[in-house]
Amino acid sequence: MINLRYHVVSLIAVFLALTVGIVMGSTVVDRVTVDALNERVGSVSKSVSNAEAENGRLSGQLGTVRDFADQARDHVVRDQLRGVPVLIAAVAGVDRKPVEGLQQVLVESGATMAGTLWFTGKMRLDNDADRRELATVLNLADERPDVVRAQALAKVADALDGSAEPNPDPTIAALTAAGFVTYEAPPGQAASTIPPSGAIPESVRVVLVSGAGAGVGDDEVALPLAQDLGQGGGRLVAVESGQDTPGGRGVFVGLVRNDDEVGARVSTVDNLESPMGQAAVVLALEDLAVPRTGHFGVGPGAQRLLPAGQT
Repeated sequence: MINLRYHVVSLIAVFLALTVGIVMGSTVVDRVTVDALNERVGSVSKSVSNAEAENGRLSGQLGTVRDFADQARDHVVRDQLRGVPVLIAAVAGVDRKPVEGLQQVLVESGATMAGTLWFTGKMRLDNDADRRELATVLNLADERPDVVRAQALAKVADALDGSAEPNPDPTIAALTAAGFVTYEAPPGQAASTIPPSGAIPESVRVVLVSGAGAGVGDDEVALPLAQDLGQGGGRLVAVESGQDTPGGRGVFVGLVRNDDEVGARVSTVDNLESPMGQAAVVLALEDLAVPRTGHFGVGPGAQRLLPAGQT
């Protein structure tokens, strides 16, 4: 006969069994889970170690390639511009290091350096005083800021291509004295506040540098100047340094390349920060004697890394 004690014992046994099952089950599940996670962590750690080793190997190779490019650049550019007068015109605010590198490479190429002109932030003409001063120093009509600036840049282009009268042209000296432009003497020469006697060699070839960081918008100074200089028979190479990030390259030269008219007359280089870009500038300047133009670098619209050379 089944009594109450039997029921109590049976219920206790059932609960004990359930408890033991839950404890054992949870222990086994936890252990399996932990083992699986440990295995995954080990796999990920191994992958990370492999990736770090591969990155180290690739970094070593990249360093070797950079050294090769640096040394090859020196060989490629040597004496390519022997006796050719070259002027750098740059918009203040861009990274100076690539510009300084370009100055040195041009010296190594044998170019006769005419110095570097820096267009200052004053060219923004963001107040009436600057607009009136620019109009006054260049004997221009006091018009809207964009009109005065465009007329001033046209006079700069005339001075740089040797078509202005009188010669030497006073435009650059006047802009320098008023603070719209600063002038740096060529490397190795004594510092000067203006080009010697205000003169720019008639046959000078110009490297125009702008892009990221420029203190004046590319559509306000660099692009209009490229358009004006491009009309003077192709004596200009437009360049910039950049970064391989979305929108980080072709900030200035992209405007030139996308302008069908000026892009057909002006060579561009979009990687001035690299030895390849610096070599491309020298060879593109050399090609202006043909004349031959092209778009070089690694950004959108580039046709080659380097000019093909004379044939």
